[in-house]
Amino acid sequence: MDGAVSKSFWAPPTFAERGASVPFTTPIIVGSRVRGHYDELELVVPNPSGAKGNYILGWKSLPEVFSLTVHDRVLHRALDEAGASTPEAVRGATMRTAATGLAGPAAAKQAKALLKEQEDFKLLIQFSLLSETVTQLSDGQLQITLAHVQSETGRQQAKLILARVAHRVNIEGNELYARVEAWSDLLGPIGTPKLTRAPRLRRMRQRIEEFANSIGGWSEVDKSEYAPLGGLASLVARETSALAAETFAIADAYLEKIDKTVATWEKSQAEIGDAIERISWMLDGWDLLVAMWEDAVVKAPHEQQAVVQELARILPIIPEEEVTGARRDKIRDIGVQRRKLVKPMEDWVTGTIDADLRTRLEKYKAKAA
Repeated sequence: MDGAVSKSFWAPPTFAERGASVPFTTPIIVGSRVRGHYDELELVVPNPSGAKGNYILGWKSLPEVFSLTVHDRVLHRALDEAGASTPEAVRGATMRTAATGLAGPAAAKQAKALLKEQEDFKLLIQFSLLSETVTQLSDGQLQITLAHVQSETGRQQAKLILARVAHRVNIEGNELYARVEAWSDLLGPIGTPKLTRAPRLRRMRQRIEEFANSIGGWSEVDKSEYAPLGGLASLVARETSALAAETFAIADAYLEKIDKTVATWEKSQAEIGDAIERISWMLDGWDLLVAMWEDAVVKAPHEQQAVVQELARILPIIPEEEVTGARRDKIRDIGVQRRKLVKPMEDWVTGTIDADLRTRLEKYKAKAA
């Protein structure tokens, strides 16, 4: 494999240097990440053997270095055209690619369902936020219904209701509506705590917590050499979930005093956006790992052990410079523990598991989409 070798695989200092996870189905580049912008995109490939180090490749050279699946060639081109390397940009390209059916009919069906769900959540979040805004600013005297966000007539009625309370924050009704609408758009990936069904990133944090409990329990009863890897995965998942929960709380706090949030919207918007972006980075890459383990829990012990070894190679540890204090020390200790536990995996180099792994990756993709 050509390309420069990076030593930052075990402890990338920032989210940007770690890059955004790309759900490729070509086995040898599973766990790879894209970073950079436009013509400077790079692919960060974990050492295929599981040993220390990364390979850094120019994005455009990827099809020349690896024999990509049809799905991966299309996804590679979509990301190249997008010229972006954030988790949300990758997700958008992934959904569009999966919807074509190139990752299999199950993934296509799931992608289309998720795209529809995304639109449904947009309305629910807008309703939740408008309702909470009117309730707080009218001291519970006025109400917004779901009908107010389902049609143009309803939205005009909502604006009239907001105009009656806008004086509380010293702005006009149309401006208040515009700020609430912008806020609801911003909340798309996380929604609000009052929604009866949690949006994508809140569900992902919960799944990571469940993953930590499940694989942690497995590591306590498994008697093989892979048990410590399960314990490591559980530890990393718990740290990730805890940090994400703290950041969700930061974003949710702006809902408690809506008058202050909308009155200082320029500042609030930037801070809320930063919190949501951090959550997106924190949880990036976990959908594949969780899907891998959810599939493995019903398998034979030797198959579970193989999956634990696979996912340990690509565990998305939070970068050290993204945390402070005692948590940074703990992340550093986790990195040391990982270096001691993860052993080189011959099959990733020889390709002897490629056919089987490719089939499983398509199954995981349908669950993780």
